Amino acid sequence: MNSREIQSELFFQQFELNILDITTAKGSYYLGYYFHLITDEEWINLTKVKRNEQGHKAIIDTPEYNRLVKRDWYWLDFKYLKQHRDHIFWTDFQNIQDYSEFLPFYPAGQTFQQIQNIIHFYCNTQVPEDHEPIYMKEAEVDDFVQETVDKIQAIFIQRMGQNLYLSS
Repeated sequence: MNSREIQSELFFQQFELNILDITTAKGSYYLGYYFHLITDEEWINLTKVKRNEQGHKAIIDTPEYNRLVKRDWYWLDFKYLKQHRDHIFWTDFQNIQDYSEFLPFYPAGQTFQQIQNIIHFYCNTQVPEDHEPIYMKEAEVDDFVQETVDKIQAIFIQRMGQNLYLSS
């Protein structure tokens, strides 16, 4: 797993997820990481499609491209979290005090540090409430989430022979 390219299927095979006990902390972590990789692959596919849209083409070669596009992504995150105060981010995630590291390609403490970075970002970043997304619309993100949840559910049933309740 040294390549910068995301390869969820290679991860599944290398870490033998098909025989992993997902009821253990390590098994649950590996399964969650696998789902994370699938989600990243789907997000990359969506952003590739978006890059071909007229609005994106107008700014794609400018130094502002990433900043402008990510502003929409993060604004939608903040809007969702503000509207869903019972979300796991508020009830559990931001209260994580320690986290075991299971992946051999991450240095000790890498996962916990990333959790802390995410908490800091979403708890300490201000975004304008009146922002109107241009490059990524809320309906597109909603569709992305539902389609990705459906894909992960189908993969889990096919691979693990179990039904997995995933709430989007």
